[in-house]
Amino acid sequence: MTTVALSTSASPWLPNKRDLFANLGLAFGLVASLAFAGESALSLLNAGMPAGCAEYASNVSHSEGSFSSVSPVVNGTRCYGAFQFCDSGTLQAYWDGSREDFLNSPSAQVAAWQRYERGQWYAAQKNGMTSLIGQQVCYQGTCATVSQSSILKACQFGCGTGGKLYNLAKSGLDCNAAGTRDGAGTSVCAYLISGAGYNVGCVTNSNDGVDCTPVAASEGQQ
Repeated sequence: MTTVALSTSASPWLPNKRDLFANLGLAFGLVASLAFAGESALSLLNAGMPAGCAEYASNVSHSEGSFSSVSPVVNGTRCYGAFQFCDSGTLQAYWDGSREDFLNSPSAQVAAWQRYERGQWYAAQKNGMTSLIGQQVCYQGTCATVSQSSILKACQFGCGTGGKLYNLAKSGLDCNAAGTRDGAGTSVCAYLISGAGYNVGCVTNSNDGVDCTPVAASEGQQ
């Protein structure tokens, strides 16, 4: 089992518990409605997304929404835009204007997302999550090498101590470990794999250069 150094240091603002619970409910409830949602890399580039992150941002957006997306109310909360910023804390932390203006400004959504992702990367570094980079994770027959983009995608579960990714790191990348799934049963390992291999240099200020397109588990274990 791999030992991962985990820190309890303070990190920048992160989504509050109400935001996280809302997002868990939305992830379960919006699967059908968002199945074909999401912004392309080109539309994100046109909104000001740096070229080095456009493909990854499109990957994230396709699991969240489009620039005009408004979620149903879950636990009194709605979430907005291509990256579903929730109005119980996250939206207010990254946007000073109205919800309508946020929806009508793709460039504001892109700017907010970049700031949010940098905060998540900082938290991942402080809490030891980046120690997973370069290791292999396999889940439900698919394997990938953990990259910077894997960590950022998995940070959608939160990158704080005691979160899903934190628990996975403590377990030595055991995808069956307790505390590594959300309330809908989705494993953080699925996000590590689906987010693998993208350039996220606009967030991390580096590119780990890992070419790790997910492969069949039998190939990855050879």
